[in-house]
Amino acid sequence: MRELTKSAISYAWAMSLFGAEQFANVLSARRSERTGEAFYTVTQAATEELGDILWAAYQVGDQLQRSSINLLFDFATLRAFNPSYASRLAEEFARQASETIRALAPGENLSLAYQEFRNNYEVYNLVKHVHERLHIPSEGDYPLAELVGRAYALGAYPDLWAVEGLGHDYAASLIERGAPVRGILTDERASVLPAKSLTMMHAGIGLAFAERLMKRVTPYSERAHARAVLTEFVTLCRDNSRPGYVGAAYESLGLVTRTWHAQTVALVDGVLAEVEPEAVGYFWHGAGRALYFLPIYFVPGLLSPWVAAEQEPPREDARLNMKAGLAWATTVVNVRQPRIMESLLRRDGAWLARDAGFTNGLMSSLIMGYDITPGDPFIESFCAFRPDARDAAAVERWERMVAQPCREALQQIYPVLREHERLGEVFHYQDLSALAARLRQTRATAAR
Repeated sequence: MRELTKSAISYAWAMSLFGAEQFANVLSARRSERTGEAFYTVTQAATEELGDILWAAYQVGDQLQRSSINLLFDFATLRAFNPSYASRLAEEFARQASETIRALAPGENLSLAYQEFRNNYEVYNLVKHVHERLHIPSEGDYPLAELVGRAYALGAYPDLWAVEGLGHDYAASLIERGAPVRGILTDERASVLPAKSLTMMHAGIGLAFAERLMKRVTPYSERAHARAVLTEFVTLCRDNSRPGYVGAAYESLGLVTRTWHAQTVALVDGVLAEVEPEAVGYFWHGAGRALYFLPIYFVPGLLSPWVAAEQEPPREDARLNMKAGLAWATTVVNVRQPRIMESLLRRDGAWLARDAGFTNGLMSSLIMGYDITPGDPFIESFCAFRPDARDAAAVERWERMVAQPCREALQQIYPVLREHERLGEVFHYQDLSALAARLRQTRATAAR
């Protein structure tokens, strides 16, 4: 106890002096970047030690203080008095207030909001505790065939998340052992994997690579350093992925970066475009998927991730991918309760229909889910659902934005992507119908 007390006091004293030194450095412009990097590094190290609840509390508090400071500086620089800025801010505030009132009003809306919260929490626990759920050995070789079998034994819905977690843990174990990180999903050991597990196994290895490498990047990193790290990430994905699936691994970079390293998003976006332009769309799709699981958006109705998906991306292609990624997560998490999606369309249907981002994310999510669990009963029920026939507007909206895209995704697009082994393509925004048409044409040309 005596030594523990001494250590605690020493830590508090050292942190006090560190803070004093860094604030003094702020006064020197030449040292400001070094100061910012020091604060960032210490903050990252501290948050890694937090438990789940405290980490969530940190994320919420940090996001709120950053938004408040941005608003304060906008007023200080008079930017907030620009008519377009003020109009956008008022529109977003009104939309958020309306969504909160609807989501938390007593009755069905509140019940659906609670169910969505439970779904989110269930998925979080499935991924976090997959090691225990599948009884993955801490040492020795991974019995991949047996572990995949255990993942599928959990049943439709849990199997998807368990397979992703298995891919992550398998890749992480090889990295930690110092084993050659090459051919993880292409070598003889991986030959036992069923084809239906490949999309989320690739997403899982991408998570492991991104988690390891993004710890080496800060918002203040030199571009040359960031380029080296991202080159390593892209190389790892290529060297360990099967043809047609690398996109699933790429996408995880966005999920990891936006969740745990949000301040580096702009840097990664710019440098990744130099390293591998093809991966940028996947990156923003993953960032959109991350929005759905961030603690600040965890409780439906309080704050809207859809507003963030409009504000954060710097370009139209990034915005469409982020919106698609968010729709992807919303669909796959809540596929067992189609009324949650119906409620979302009632609130935001007109806005979501402004472009193809939402529909693309929904179609991609269903294709991926149906491939992971062929004949998935929850997906079939989701696609067969119809709103109350007495609400003609809701019926029309569901048919146009969900039912018809469901049929096209599962009946026309999925079989083509499956045949050509191009399922990794659904992890970023693109015209899936056009992609399927090109692949059909390729097959027809080859047959002549």
